[in-house]
Amino acid sequence: MFQRQEKRSLLFIPLSKMKIVLISTHAQTGGAAKASWRLMKLLRKNGIDIKMLVQDGENINEGIYSTTHGMVKRWKNLARFILERLVFLRQERSKSIRFLFSLANTGESLARNPQVREADIIHLHWINGGFLSLKSLGEILELGKPVVWTFHDMWPFTGGCHYALDCTEYLRNCGQCPYLKKPSKKDLSHRIWKKKEHLFRNSNVTVITPSKWLQECARSSSMLAHWNYHTIHNPIDQVRFKPVDRALACGSLDLDPAKRYILFGAATLKNVIKGFEYFQKAMEILHKDLKEEPGVEILLFGKSMGDVERLFHCKTHNISFIQSAETLVNLYSVAHLFLIPSLQDNLPNTIVESMLCGTPVVGFKTGGIPEMIDHKVNGYLASFKDAGDLAKGIKWVLESDPYEDLSSRVRMMATEKFSMERSLEKHVLLYKKLMEQEET
Repeated sequence: MFQRQEKRSLLFIPLSKMKIVLISTHAQTGGAAKASWRLMKLLRKNGIDIKMLVQDGENINEGIYSTTHGMVKRWKNLARFILERLVFLRQERSKSIRFLFSLANTGESLARNPQVREADIIHLHWINGGFLSLKSLGEILELGKPVVWTFHDMWPFTGGCHYALDCTEYLRNCGQCPYLKKPSKKDLSHRIWKKKEHLFRNSNVTVITPSKWLQECARSSSMLAHWNYHTIHNPIDQVRFKPVDRALACGSLDLDPAKRYILFGAATLKNVIKGFEYFQKAMEILHKDLKEEPGVEILLFGKSMGDVERLFHCKTHNISFIQSAETLVNLYSVAHLFLIPSLQDNLPNTIVESMLCGTPVVGFKTGGIPEMIDHKVNGYLASFKDAGDLAKGIKWVLESDPYEDLSSRVRMMATEKFSMERSLEKHVLLYKKLMEQEET
């Protein structure tokens, strides 16, 4: 796999000679954490000496090391998290965006951590939530080791928000932040932007963006245009995520195989970025059609907000938390379509997972989603924030005949576009290039 002629100059460093540490707030909680954990497992399987350093979720047998040992440290973690939220609480526009803005004003130092000290390459992933502060990031950069940073959202180059939505102030120097109660030219977002700009000004970090869209945003930003960029999609196991027998999957979830299910999921359903309100509006638009054509029901997974089943006219099943990949595969295999009306997103793992299971996806034309869905080929791209068009997309999939042909096409295109081997190869070649530069 790694024997292409034009890349041989990068391959003289044996895989076993590289020591890499991935740094992530969580081990498997959330899409970014799962992406970094999957990368770590894939690299370990292919002979890379790689470890994952997290704030919680230790499993040394799998190469995951935690900075948290004992109740005192757990209380410190909680205190850091609360402190960051309290500072923002006084300035937030509304509680609906409370966790969509990170100050990174508090965190722990990792510069002397054994996993970091021993590593040849430091690979950052999602490090917010009170794990790393801007000061902590500065200490890592000062070590002089090659640093790779996979951006899972826009936070590294904004004044604090994880997704800028309609705001373009990150192209300048932030300020007038729509996330704040009293936006101004010198507001909190501008002050954080100045700290970041000062911290990153003379640093040289290699950035990985899973989507071309996010790379374009980062390159256009006023802060990080000088960094080196590579687009590499997150690896997802195509053997684990594949279609399974629908009748058996329905049986495991206590669902009726005669029904057609619309699947919607997110870590938390009340995250405004995930567009749950547009899902509701689309289903309201479809209510009359579905009333005349019974047999369509809704499947939800993720942290919900109260009695969410009452928000829809058709029968709704709330799975809540997913305990295993097997359950997730069963959900995708049971579903007739997966709906993702995100207002902005990078390259969602859930879309790839769904497609690998042969389930078409309907979403808005925004962020990195258009790089994943070919309109009316393997899914449906709805006009941005257009609940009516979203409803048309749902109807297009439900009325696709024969559905089996669409499902097969979805799986085939996903395996080609999101090859796990290609992601592995690009990561390894990048690591080797950085190691070669260090040795010359």
